[in-house]
Amino acid sequence: MSRIITFLGAAGSQQTTVAIAVAKWFVQQNQSVLFVTHAPNPAADLLLETPLTAHPQTVIPGLDAVQLQSTVLLEDAWKDLKHLIAPYLPNSFSEEIYALELMILPGVDSLLAFNALRQYYASGQYAAVIYQGQSDLDTLRMIGVPESLDWYFRRFHQMFDSLDVGKIADSLGGPIASAIISANIDSQKIRQGLDQVRDWIAQGLAVMNNPERLTAYLLTEDDPAAIAQARWLWGSAQQVNLRVSGVFADQAASYQLSTLLKSAFDPLAIHPLPPLKQDWQPLLDALPNFDHLPLIPQPLAIDLIERQVHVFLPGFTKQQVKLTQLGSALTIEAGNQRRNIALPLELSGKPLTGGKFEEPYLVISFD
Repeated sequence: MSRIITFLGAAGSQQTTVAIAVAKWFVQQNQSVLFVTHAPNPAADLLLETPLTAHPQTVIPGLDAVQLQSTVLLEDAWKDLKHLIAPYLPNSFSEEIYALELMILPGVDSLLAFNALRQYYASGQYAAVIYQGQSDLDTLRMIGVPESLDWYFRRFHQMFDSLDVGKIADSLGGPIASAIISANIDSQKIRQGLDQVRDWIAQGLAVMNNPERLTAYLLTEDDPAAIAQARWLWGSAQQVNLRVSGVFADQAASYQLSTLLKSAFDPLAIHPLPPLKQDWQPLLDALPNFDHLPLIPQPLAIDLIERQVHVFLPGFTKQQVKLTQLGSALTIEAGNQRRNIALPLELSGKPLTGGKFEEPYLVISFD
């Protein structure tokens, strides 16, 4: 079973160094690995001593590497999209738009990176895919794509299921109706296309909800500001259901883990990492055994007996968390993100009796 490992914190070359070290660790275990970077800097090229390209290439036996380039990803995605929409739209629509002229809109980078990562994971070529994103928040938003899309599909499924192109055309009338009819749009084919998208979303959720397939590690140092930032990222990861399996701490020459550092990330294990010099081996020796996953808190726990929902949100204060009940779901805002939680039937529609923040948990009680 393939797996994806990513990192949050310590931007720039430090994160690149750790990501490559983890990739090299898997190579030492005789496991094939793909290092994927979306970071816009040349650090990976220098550390791997190989100019990376937009397509995977072998760096050393067992280790492939790729530099995601949004322009190339967009061209590839357009080819796939044209194949999907060809049955529904006139040929002139796709033939008159060329991949090389497409421009990248804000936020599209994350979707393109997600699709590329999905394809690399699903290929089955690699035991591990090591991913370094453009930024921490970008990585979190990308990983949250399946859950976000799943919510939209569930929320608007009635509209999709009742889609009748003929009735829409009749209601619009005039030249618009003529254009729709002449396009020969088959609503049944559209539903089949949506079912395919739902299947992709279900596959993504299966990966997201399994820490054996997808997990993250925090990067920090023994500094109050760096610790606070890493804790904030830890809580933010819970908002997209991303499990954090441990912490890598930058280690100086005479470094001792402080009480503050240990207590800030309890119960996560903290792994001090030496600086990279000529030899990679000391850094690799300091890494944990990635084949043995530790027990970690779940982002969400529902207690039907106590009629409570426990949301794991380390790194936040009470003032940074907003709770809203909308219909049969809960909405939690924290970490510059919004998460919708679908409640089980036993709690759906029940009024809230309380919501208190007892760090690191938001405890929500129902009548």
